Amino acid sequence: MSDAKLFTKSKSIELQAEIEQAFKKSKPINRIKIVLRKLLANVILNNHEMATLMKDVIPLMKLDDLEIRKICCDYVVNCAHLSADVQQAVPFLQRFKDEHSPLLRALAIKSMSSINHPAFLDLSFASVKRALRDKDPYVRRSAVYAIARMHQHDPARTERESLVDELNDLLHDNDSVVISDALAALSAITEKSKTLNLAIDKTHSLTLISLLRTANEWQQIYLLSSLMGYVPQTETEALDLIEATLPSLQHENSAVVLNTIKVIIYYSNYARNPELHFPILPKRIGASLNSLLSKPSETQFLVLRNVILLLLGKKNLVQFDIEMFYCRFDDPIYVKDTKLEIIYLLANENNIESVLDELEEYATEVDVAMARKAIRAFGNLAVKLENAAERCVEVLCDLISTGITYIVQEAAIVIKNIVRRYPGRYNYAVDELTKYCQVFDEPDAKVSMIWMVGQFCKTIPKPRKHLSHLMTSFTDDPVEVQLAVLTAVTKYYLVFPLDGEDLILEVLKWATEETNNPDVRDRGYIYWRLLSSEYTTNSQNGFQEITKDIVFNQDPHITSENDSINPAILEELELNFGSLASIYLKPVQSVFRLAKHKQLSWSPALQTEQSSTSSREFASPKPSYIQSRTSSTSTNSKRGSHVGKFNIGKSDDDLQSFSPKPPVKENFGQKLSRKSSSVTGKIASKISNF
Repeated sequence: MSDAKLFTKSKSIELQAEIEQAFKKSKPINRIKIVLRKLLANVILNNHEMATLMKDVIPLMKLDDLEIRKICCDYVVNCAHLSADVQQAVPFLQRFKDEHSPLLRALAIKSMSSINHPAFLDLSFASVKRALRDKDPYVRRSAVYAIARMHQHDPARTERESLVDELNDLLHDNDSVVISDALAALSAITEKSKTLNLAIDKTHSLTLISLLRTANEWQQIYLLSSLMGYVPQTETEALDLIEATLPSLQHENSAVVLNTIKVIIYYSNYARNPELHFPILPKRIGASLNSLLSKPSETQFLVLRNVILLLLGKKNLVQFDIEMFYCRFDDPIYVKDTKLEIIYLLANENNIESVLDELEEYATEVDVAMARKAIRAFGNLAVKLENAAERCVEVLCDLISTGITYIVQEAAIVIKNIVRRYPGRYNYAVDELTKYCQVFDEPDAKVSMIWMVGQFCKTIPKPRKHLSHLMTSFTDDPVEVQLAVLTAVTKYYLVFPLDGEDLILEVLKWATEETNNPDVRDRGYIYWRLLSSEYTTNSQNGFQEITKDIVFNQDPHITSENDSINPAILEELELNFGSLASIYLKPVQSVFRLAKHKQLSWSPALQTEQSSTSSREFASPKPSYIQSRTSSTSTNSKRGSHVGKFNIGKSDDDLQSFSPKPPVKENFGQKLSRKSSSVTGKIASKISNF
């Protein structure tokens, strides 16, 4: 029977009848196998009705057939929490653990340790130590993973029974597969334990490196990850370990390559400028990551996100040709988006011409999302590289001249940042945008365009016409657009008081009497107070000069974005390099709340200028050392246990709720005579000092 036919939902009564009929016919073993496969397929399909067959399935373990016993054990493990009859399997497992066949012994220890039930746990604790000393390596491997599962079920008893120390002993096993499995089990235990940390000494770290040559790809992953348990005490040790792991960069498996880079990054924190000691290191790492870009899209995305992490933290350890990150036509959008971020980080005066030519092609693509991101990249590069700003603005003006709606609106957002970054240099781009004021309908683009019309109303032609186009539906626009309209209209009135009087009266009347949004209403009142205050109207320097100084204030200086990250967060992300925790570029605990906090351990060789002081502010500057066996891996219950606790407190003021009162309609005279609020009082007191 094909596997596809097995995965059809069946009733427990039907399968029970088929088991009974199988014993009445010739060759019952083959028939029972088919029925059990159906049963297991229904368990996979989440058919909980199959748990009622526990009494019928467990007796089948007495049949002398390994496949039947495997299927029965899988069924018992998966349905143990649904049936009280599961204890009937204990005698069979107790017999299997003493069988001559190593496959049966391994099956027994695997099955009993997978069931979180007192009877099975007692049997597991009584049997696992003997299995760890079994002459067959497969049985020892099964016992290693059994301890990891038992630690999940009962951590205290597992540690009390010294089973973690038994795993340490297996690190000196003659079989490299058993050693790698023991490291995998120890890593799983320490990752979920708050008191245990994996730590190895120098001798054993060299032993593990020597095993890399003969280990398969999965064993290499465990061996490489465990190397981060050793803390180099001198710079020479760190450099030696970096050199020893370099051959693994040429492996085909992406997980092996990423774990090797993680180890190199880790040891580079204990050596000053390792790229000077190994000049070929940046090229080797860059070439290894480049080879992974031929993998499936999901793997590419993980690699690219970790490339960003490298460029943010350890740019000296890697060397790339920027052209390798140019987008291909068949790349999914999330890969293209990540490549654009990398292009931005790698762009400099030497390669900017090639980058701008490439981005110009992206901006005219049929894919709207890609075109928008390319236009954003132009703006970011103009802010980052002053020498490239003029070329970026020229390209943006050419794109605006096409009149395509989404291009014009996206360009408005980035040009706003450019004219703020370089005041007075690229105002001609604003003039180009004003030709298309009628096409703006997206909030972000509309806010940017309104700000530019209000800020540069002195220089652009027909500002009143452009404001009218942008204000057509401002009463129904989002709050951020309404706030921008208030500010722009006020600026226009301060520059053209006669032409803008009716406009500002209309907007302020709506903002103070009709709107229900407290932010819009408060800003309307502030502007009205400023315009009607005796401190501003009595200025000797001209019309509303003091108000102009306040409203036409100098905006905060814009710098390049996304090219730095909190050093404390960066340190922990580097210790999680190659994992899912590293792709978000956020604190690991904010994404995976149960993840264990990681930080660099103190050592005389630790390069303090490469690591953040804030990242170790909760760690002891010189951790106490726990004596351990020579040449062994120890799980230390004290080292690394100093984890910071962040207490978030709220003051009584933060807990008070605010419910705004509905606006009361007043005439213009009442507005002028109304007592100033506390906010406008502060403004007035500041104005009086001029």
